[in-house]
Amino acid sequence: MRRTVFVSSTYQDLGTYRKAIWELLGEFDVAIRGMEEFGARSETPLETCLIEVEQSDIYVGIIGFRLGSVEESTGKSYTQLEYERALELERETLIYLIDEENAKVPIKFIDRGTSRDKLEAFKATLRDRHTVDTFVTEEDLIQKLRRDLGRYLQPSQPISTETDEYALGVETIQKFLLVPKLVAGREILLDVKVTGTPYPASREICSAFNYVFGATVGIPIEIIRPDGFGQSDLSELYVGERQIEEFLPTTKGEVRTIYAKLQFTESTVDRVRARFQRETTYKGGNQAYLASTAAMQLFGEPVHHAAEAKIILALSKPSSKPSERG
Repeated sequence: MRRTVFVSSTYQDLGTYRKAIWELLGEFDVAIRGMEEFGARSETPLETCLIEVEQSDIYVGIIGFRLGSVEESTGKSYTQLEYERALELERETLIYLIDEENAKVPIKFIDRGTSRDKLEAFKATLRDRHTVDTFVTEEDLIQKLRRDLGRYLQPSQPISTETDEYALGVETIQKFLLVPKLVAGREILLDVKVTGTPYPASREICSAFNYVFGATVGIPIEIIRPDGFGQSDLSELYVGERQIEEFLPTTKGEVRTIYAKLQFTESTVDRVRARFQRETTYKGGNQAYLASTAAMQLFGEPVHHAAEAKIILALSKPSSKPSERG
């Protein structure tokens, strides 16, 4: 049965994105709903939008930096009301939020004040209810939407294959290793091999990349597909709180196929592993030693590092299981 997709977004700032989405949907056997086809109707614009949502099977929400038109009685934007109707009717829902750190957007398309507050509250709701994705450019959005819609829709013509995604990743990684700021935020398909034991990510890493400290792990990895990047600087994978349960446990030597986001920061990160205990190192050395006169003579002046945090075991209740030791 032919399915129907409703595309929900503001128009002034995301018009070029909407055009790209409509072109993409031409690759699928699908009917399309959206403001581009409304025409003259007796209903109000909001009523028309909600009717179109009701007649759709899949809701695609594209959220940028603008709240858009607001319905006076509720104070909610049209986009939010469209989303809430789709949620009420249990439509398949795909949500894409603009990458707030890496997307380049004209200032005139960025809301301030009350509108921004409402928009941020709406985005927080979406992040809480759904596994959202982010986008940097039209190309980035289309690549992700093509992949996601493939789970629900039949193609009307041949579309990009998994192999094509790996090939696209080659060009993206090469550019990222040269000019990381220009492609930061892009997502690529990888096969990676786990080369070490997961470790708690440091406060520096979490702060630099907006992860939650104490709820993020780093995993030593080697890229094995696409070829040619096994010895690159991309040798650590960071997994945040939302993905930990599905990614862990993992073992050394295990191969995983993943989508990974290329992230860049101009901040200096000296330490990637969290320090839960006080540690002493010596200038000129790479290992930690007990502070002693002999060690100081051998390795130089000691440097004392405070713990970033502390972890302990706290007894919940005694176990009724007898100890196996005598």
